[in-house]
Amino acid sequence: MWCILRCQSEKTEQIMESCRRNISGQVLRDVFTFTYERMRRYEGSWHTETRSMFPGYIFLETEKPDELSEALEPYRGVVSVLENDRLLLKVQPEEEELLRSLCGREHHLAMSQGYIRNGITHITEGPLVGMERRIRRIDRHKRLADIASPVQGMEGPVRAGLEITSKS
Repeated sequence: MWCILRCQSEKTEQIMESCRRNISGQVLRDVFTFTYERMRRYEGSWHTETRSMFPGYIFLETEKPDELSEALEPYRGVVSVLENDRLLLKVQPEEEELLRSLCGREHHLAMSQGYIRNGITHITEGPLVGMERRIRRIDRHKRLADIASPVQGMEGPVRAGLEITSKS
């Protein structure tokens, strides 16, 4: 089971490292963040960059969410408290499955490619194949797509790299 911990974006790495060191492996299986690929143009050419998919959110894998919540109590001063005075937000099984299918074991969303024909987006390559309905907005100039958030309770859409090769 995955749980989400909200923190300041600039402290994500520190908190993840602290969790790895201070929380028992019997309680915490893994701690990670999701990343995505995007293209940016500078110095006259396109470059691939990696960015955080959910800035300010850390994902924790556990089979014991109550024990994990207790182990995270010392972090209460440096993380954001969610609704009902809770530190963790549980990820639903269908949301976890969607994120696993999009990002794989590396928790990384690779670039996708597609085209637009008669106003309908068709994805031909990459993890977004078959996910066209989830796309809310495409910025062809920046080669980005905003996707409906796969996790309830998280703010705003998720960014993904998407190159549209043609439009008619």
